[in-house]
Amino acid sequence: MHKIIKYIKQKCGKGFTFLVVPNSTGAVRSCAIPFSAALLIFGIIVFNIYIFVGYTTQLVKIHQYRHEISVKNKQISKLEKEQREIQPTLKRSYQIAAELSRLKIEREKLLSSWRAIQQKSGRTNTTTSRGVVLRPRPYTITPVEQSPSGIKTELIELQNNLKQLDEFIKIEQELQRELLSDFIAYETKLDHTPSIWPVSSFIISGFGTRFHPVYHRYINHTGVDLNARYGTAVKAAADGVVEFSGYQSGYGYTVIVNHGYGYKTLYAHNSKLLVTKGQKVTKGQKICLSGNSGVSTGPHLHYEVRINNVPVNPVMFLKN
Repeated sequence: MHKIIKYIKQKCGKGFTFLVVPNSTGAVRSCAIPFSAALLIFGIIVFNIYIFVGYTTQLVKIHQYRHEISVKNKQISKLEKEQREIQPTLKRSYQIAAELSRLKIEREKLLSSWRAIQQKSGRTNTTTSRGVVLRPRPYTITPVEQSPSGIKTELIELQNNLKQLDEFIKIEQELQRELLSDFIAYETKLDHTPSIWPVSSFIISGFGTRFHPVYHRYINHTGVDLNARYGTAVKAAADGVVEFSGYQSGYGYTVIVNHGYGYKTLYAHNSKLLVTKGQKVTKGQKICLSGNSGVSTGPHLHYEVRINNVPVNPVMFLKN
């Protein structure tokens, strides 16, 4: 560096002379500038160029920063708008989970009531019984795990909630389908379970051992005798298929209906039969007219209920 300064002083140490030559005729003027003054002027020029270049660069950067700030502001506005739109949906997702939990509990209460009805009836045990009553756990949404930086957006939370709700709904739909299937099966069995009076009347002779008015001895009465005038319409106690329609010794004109599920009903001492063997009948359908046929002391209806071909007391089926 010292050598460079020494070289410049040797070459330019005496300064500089500037000549001013006019385009037209005139005297040529000269102007001597010392080296130090020339060096100062050169420094000023270089400094101004540096300032100009630096200022221009700063202006460019400021413009870039402003553009980036504008883009970021737009992104922030968009995110804020999305957040405002997501918040109601996010809140609704928790409400849906709570409603699903309520429906789950209500469904379990319904099943409990159904089981209680089955047990109370004593004759309507179904193959779909689910055993003991369970306390259902409510559907609860598992929160999203936070990242190490603690960032958890509402959008991610909403997506997580919707995914869990979708699983809850699939489970509930499957359970509801099973429940509907159970109720349909139960309703079908009820339709085939004797549950109505074949005639609107009262019992004149009960089920069990009794003194027979014709044979004059104690024998087992396998049904009940219902008071009925001659020609009274007799109705089927449940849906089923006519297994027998004809005359039987002792019973007279008789109809036997097979209801399935092990149930059969018998209607005896009739005066007229209105159905034939193999015919399907529905609960409440007229199947015969009461009378005094067979071994009987007067018009009435002998009514039996059999479970797996074993006569049982029809009173439990007539309590309604």
